[in-house]
Amino acid sequence: MKRHILISTIAMALAAGFTSCEDFLDKQPLDKVSTSTFWQTTKDADKALTAAYASFRNGTFSAVPAGGPCTEQECLSDNAVTRGAHSAIQQGGINPSTGGLLNDLWDDSYKGIAAANYFLDNFDKVRDLYSEVDFNKLKAEALFIRTFYYNELVVHYGAVPMMLHSAKLGDGFEKLPRSPRAEVISQMLDDIDFAIEWLPNVAYTDGHAVKGSAVVLKCRILLNDQRYADAAKLAGDFIHDPANPFKLADDYAGIFFGGQINNPEIMFSIQFTAPDDFHALDQMVASRMTIFPSYNLRAAYEEGDPRIKMTMYEAGDPWVSNDKTGKFEDDGNRAEGLVPFTGMAFKKYVNPTIMAPKASTLSDQHIVKMRYADLLLMYAEAMFESGQGGDPKALAALNAVRQRPGVNMPPKTELTRENIRNERRVELAYEGIRYYDIIRWDIAKDVIPTVQYDESGKMRKFDGNLWPVPQKQMDIMGDIWEQNAPWN
Repeated sequence: MKRHILISTIAMALAAGFTSCEDFLDKQPLDKVSTSTFWQTTKDADKALTAAYASFRNGTFSAVPAGGPCTEQECLSDNAVTRGAHSAIQQGGINPSTGGLLNDLWDDSYKGIAAANYFLDNFDKVRDLYSEVDFNKLKAEALFIRTFYYNELVVHYGAVPMMLHSAKLGDGFEKLPRSPRAEVISQMLDDIDFAIEWLPNVAYTDGHAVKGSAVVLKCRILLNDQRYADAAKLAGDFIHDPANPFKLADDYAGIFFGGQINNPEIMFSIQFTAPDDFHALDQMVASRMTIFPSYNLRAAYEEGDPRIKMTMYEAGDPWVSNDKTGKFEDDGNRAEGLVPFTGMAFKKYVNPTIMAPKASTLSDQHIVKMRYADLLLMYAEAMFESGQGGDPKALAALNAVRQRPGVNMPPKTELTRENIRNERRVELAYEGIRYYDIIRWDIAKDVIPTVQYDESGKMRKFDGNLWPVPQKQMDIMGDIWEQNAPWN
């Protein structure tokens, strides 16, 4: 039994999980480093924290050189359709053996947790080299990373095994139960509170989490748990604090391409810098068009909303990949894929100047995970759902997003559930937010079956708010775990 467990997802993730971040880590894996050669200097600690941040660098949570970016997961919601790797999940009828993202999100989350735990287990060895403020700041970053991954696991799988330390042989991790959802949430809130206390209240610039990043993450956890009053207070206190360093950006499109450096709205992102550090977003999204807007998303925009043209291409729009007509259409199309059956393709995140991106295209757009508009809209929602929707500050938050420079949509005169939810949909389209929203609102079962996913008219099937635990993990754990319904 133990021999098989050692090659399981948890065992691999918790024993190692450190690759592709620093030459040192590639040459001398951290799980094999002797205490006589490592954890002696602040540089050692920096490398271990770098390994924890590097756990985001995959197709599940950001992007990779030769594969689809995490933004393709928008097809899990009613906002998008794919003809790529997530087709099986999109169509419905998944099961514990479906594989793909159902396995990858589990595996990659536990690898990230392993990297954070390794740092947290060993950081005390160099405590004397730091001031209290600097020591707790780095610890807070690791806790932020671990909390981020546990939140992903809880949303997708519900109860999950909770590891707060690195696994070692003989610890009995092969018998670890799935911790109840409430227990995991309690731990996440404890950890993220520490992060909020010790992370600096500064603008986000260099890829390291700041206080605002932790505030956004805690708001997400609270909203997922329907703790609306707590979320409203947390978000409101931060938004209205004169020391709040964030604001809405003047250029909506620039948040995703062209204006990301020191952008005042970005609160956390996974950063890339070509030519040494790049990914394939332009090729997969702009040329192959493996992910594209659904009819449903297009219908959600109000007439005259300029975010339409900053989010998607439509028939007849100017398009650099057509050297015959210069328009978004198949006549003269030089892209790798045909124009999708919906007649639309995503423009957000895309470099609009690259014609027919190829595998050699070195894309380096930062993958935005959190931004200020999301926090404003979470605040508006939390205020409304906690019975404070009549507070002018709540309506002002929603209208600030609608009337941001370059958008300038007419202000709403009252806060309603419908206009809050629709504003989140169009403002945050193709940012991986919509799926989490429709799950926590418990409307996925209603909206997913309304999505057409191919030109023949086939409609999607909804499989449930939770995914099954990957079968390979269930096989290893035997009768210790019970599978999620309806696959149990």
